[in-house]
Amino acid sequence: MKPRWFFTFLVLPLAACTQLAVDPVPVAETPGSLWQQRQKQLTTFVDWDLKGRLAVRAGARSDSASLIWKRSGTEQEIQLFGPFGGGRVHISQNLDRAILADGAGQEIQGRSAEEVLFSALAWSVPFTEMGYWVRGLPAPGKHDGIGLDYGGRARHLTQRGWRIEYLEYRTFQGVELPNRIVIRALPGTVTLDRGDPTPVDPISVKLVIGSWSGEPKAG
Repeated sequence: MKPRWFFTFLVLPLAACTQLAVDPVPVAETPGSLWQQRQKQLTTFVDWDLKGRLAVRAGARSDSASLIWKRSGTEQEIQLFGPFGGGRVHISQNLDRAILADGAGQEIQGRSAEEVLFSALAWSVPFTEMGYWVRGLPAPGKHDGIGLDYGGRARHLTQRGWRIEYLEYRTFQGVELPNRIVIRALPGTVTLDRGDPTPVDPISVKLVIGSWSGEPKAG
């Protein structure tokens, strides 16, 4: 007959095992949660300077220019150099109006940067929305969806008749920002003449950003 203590000796380790605590498996952050974090950071990035290259196409017309774009709160300055406009174009804008000055000293006034550029050169560039799109954010108001990558960065979004595609990101001064962007008008949505409602296809704006400067503001 086996001794009773032998059975007791086998049971004790099993009981001890059932009392061990199991550490929870860490949950990886989802693209959606990373996107929320990026939005909070990028919406504070309101004062910035960027330099790059801008190319536009409308139907059979196309042109390009070097770009310097400075924003400080609700004010901005846009400078275009090169073949685009035949020289130098300077646009300044505040909450009240926008003024375009060309290399010949002529001025055009309007309500927005895109309005005065269109009046002067018949190019459709949505600078108001691009102030958000260049940071990888949708402009205020409705949009038709945002596609995210695994890092929570916008890869494409559709808003106000334009589809924005983010081809590349780079880290500038500790902030991950778009480096190459293509903005295309959706078919049949953008016209080149307010007096002629006929849409012109295709219309596209391509931007390659060489440098960013600026810092997010504290909330």
